[in-house]
Amino acid sequence: MTPRSAKPKLAFVVKYYRPMPRLSGILRFVIDLIEALEDEFEIRVFTSRYSPQAPLFENCLRHEIVRLEGPFPFRAGRAVREWKPDLVVFGSGFWRPWYLLPYWFLFRLGLRREPLPVVLAQFTNMTGRFFGLLRMLRPRPAGVIALTEPLREKWAKILPGRVEFIPAGMAVAPAEKKFAAPEIPPSPFRIGYFGHLQPHKGRDILLKVFKELNLPETDLLINGVGEMEDELRRSARGWKNITIQGYVPEIDPWLRSCRLLVFPYRSSVSVLGYSRAALDGLAAAIPLVVTPSPALAPLVREGVNGYVCRNEEEMKERIRAVSADPTLWKKLSAGAKRTAGEYEIGRIAQRWSELLMGIGR
Repeated sequence: MTPRSAKPKLAFVVKYYRPMPRLSGILRFVIDLIEALEDEFEIRVFTSRYSPQAPLFENCLRHEIVRLEGPFPFRAGRAVREWKPDLVVFGSGFWRPWYLLPYWFLFRLGLRREPLPVVLAQFTNMTGRFFGLLRMLRPRPAGVIALTEPLREKWAKILPGRVEFIPAGMAVAPAEKKFAAPEIPPSPFRIGYFGHLQPHKGRDILLKVFKELNLPETDLLINGVGEMEDELRRSARGWKNITIQGYVPEIDPWLRSCRLLVFPYRSSVSVLGYSRAALDGLAAAIPLVVTPSPALAPLVREGVNGYVCRNEEEMKERIRAVSADPTLWKKLSAGAKRTAGEYEIGRIAQRWSELLMGIGR
């Protein structure tokens, strides 16, 4: 075990880690979290070697990165066992229970019978289909961190007394920090969407609503990649105030050029507990208009930092009202800035630290 005078050794197992060609919302949260935990733990990240050019070992800030060849979960278990940490976090981005089950089995096979407390961190919202399969997890995790309350309730039925809800968080930029202007200047009122262009995230709903509103001095920015990109570009053809933009490595200038963010999710499955783009919006003091998704609705204080809309007509009315009323927008923006503090990554990391320290005793 680690001497009392030293920090506890924390092995953080996650298949994808920095640097990557494209950072997902999940990965951005994991990076922020690990950096925020460095004060309390000696951290070594065990991740897959996604490219032959990626070094097998690397020092990064105040933690270490070990990259492993496949089969990743088995080799990660073996590498963790050889390092002899005090605690292990096993990160899962799986939204299908039947994918998580064999992955966990292979990791524990590599770990053998090493008596280490392993905490399963479920980063994404999972489908309820066949969720009961996870009763077969063996050995059982010492604890589970779920990033939404509904997810906690699901896991608690399988592992009563071992599940904790801790939401995702984000780094909040200092007020004095300056951001570059985006390449495409905004109109007086820019509406934005950021994230994957998948059907369940409802980008087509936003595009339809925006075109039907046809508001003056307003533009729409849709940022992301995915299977709907070509369809959205075709639908936006001829509209000079609509930009369908692919992935950009630095989204802050683009996101901060928006006056309103709209997330019309049909489903929250596969999304980071709470949408990272929505969290970034709050951190940038941008009001939110969202659907009643578990990945979105808990972030919204109705009429304080945005609105939850049950249908397209309600969404139209909220967008119209916020875009037309500078006083209302100012009130919602101030509310977004206030509520962002609840999800500041230092506060979230403190909750992780307290939980992990308690399990590791």
